[in-house]
Amino acid sequence: MDLKQLERECLRRGVPIIGEEESQILEFFVELLRPKKVLELGTANGYSGIILGSEGAKLTTLEIDKKIAAEAKENFTKFNIDAKIIVGDALQTIKEVRGKFDIIFLDFTKRNYNKILPVLFEKLNNKGILIADDVLFDKCKDFKESVLSHPKLKTMFIRVGHGLSVSIKK
Repeated sequence: MDLKQLERECLRRGVPIIGEEESQILEFFVELLRPKKVLELGTANGYSGIILGSEGAKLTTLEIDKKIAAEAKENFTKFNIDAKIIVGDALQTIKEVRGKFDIIFLDFTKRNYNKILPVLFEKLNNKGILIADDVLFDKCKDFKESVLSHPKLKTMFIRVGHGLSVSIKK
């Protein structure tokens, strides 16, 4: 199975994954930065994690749904992704995550983006990148304001799908 096949399968089954343009942007940053450690919040069945780990990064990913996390584990194995899946509410399981990350990808419960931002900022390496999906949703208004006004983040928004924000830690 290749990534395109997995994408088609996800769409057929209604598994929520990032869109094609968002996937291309993730691939761009992964290829550009060649991260060593990546953190993802919102695993689903592993589609975006496969992209995030495609250049050999150690992926740590948080997922609330045990059933879909098991599917992600199978997909990570098929695609040879070095991934650790932590199952549970990310607002709680983030406390189990150790170390700093080159890329953090945020794609979980939208209303919690702003709540978890301070913790993610601390887990992001200097010059690391925080990418958040679906930031055009109203539930992300506070998050957008926070990343734009944060003195140690330089942020841009990309209007693809439901919007991406890309923040670099200064």
